[in-house]
Amino acid sequence: MPFLDLPPWLLSLVLLPFGLILGSFCNVLIHRLPQEEEAERNVVTKNSYCPSCKAPIKPWHNLPLLGWLWLRGKCAACGWRIPFRYPLVEALGGVILAGSIWLFPFGTLIWLKAVICGFALLVLFFTDFTEMILPDVLQFPLMALGVLFTLPQLFFTEKMIAIPSGRGLTDFLQASLWHNGLQPAPSWTIFGEPVTWQASLIGLVLGYGGPWLLNATYKALRKTDGLGMGDFKMLAWLGAFWGWGPMLGILFGGAALGAVVGVPLMLMRRAGAQSMLPFGCFLALATPVIVFYGPGLWHWYSGFLG
Repeated sequence: MPFLDLPPWLLSLVLLPFGLILGSFCNVLIHRLPQEEEAERNVVTKNSYCPSCKAPIKPWHNLPLLGWLWLRGKCAACGWRIPFRYPLVEALGGVILAGSIWLFPFGTLIWLKAVICGFALLVLFFTDFTEMILPDVLQFPLMALGVLFTLPQLFFTEKMIAIPSGRGLTDFLQASLWHNGLQPAPSWTIFGEPVTWQASLIGLVLGYGGPWLLNATYKALRKTDGLGMGDFKMLAWLGAFWGWGPMLGILFGGAALGAVVGVPLMLMRRAGAQSMLPFGCFLALATPVIVFYGPGLWHWYSGFLG
């Protein structure tokens, strides 16, 4: 596969436009999935339109980033100011896809899983941030997909191979064919063992059941919900993707970020004890930290406790 032999920077340039296009589609999902009317949630056949005046958007005005710059951030039909979120999401989509090959071996299962997870988190972050909604139509398929990613291990024998490390002609790494991939990424490190189907199913069940139990206890004591149902489902598919251990790390990391934001707001009296915070946003921010640095953080914490 000669295409895989491209230098990383050139491969990033090739993938960048596709990432921008996927980011543009993420904007469609962010705007339409929270809509109440079924026709407004159509992301397949319904053409793009201005959210303010409903005028169809011309194809050349819909080019990722370039269209927003060309229109100077305003609708061509009514002058409605297009939120900065739109070019931001498109740019982040480009960063996710173009940057993925620096962290994960391109074209492998772990790369595909990471890219899908990244774009899913991008959509869920902004739907929760803007509408306080984590759409089921996105999260239920992700639960099944997380488990499906573990199935190749059942049908194919895991094989260890040698791949170039990128540090010299004679320097090689031992890599798992199904987990670490066939092509080295410049910043690739071994992110633990492959997620087994058992760890994926436990993460799925524990990700939903654990927070549900905590929320039920909180509701019994305080007569109100502490977490939304969408948060349970988000933790469930993250557990299916990365296993039950990282899922617990994401839960505690998200709770810590929520406390960092929520406590100052309460102290400044901009939020009360019953104020709702978009917990899905904190889970989305905690996920890459735990996926990349979770084992190191756990070893540091264990050593700190002695």
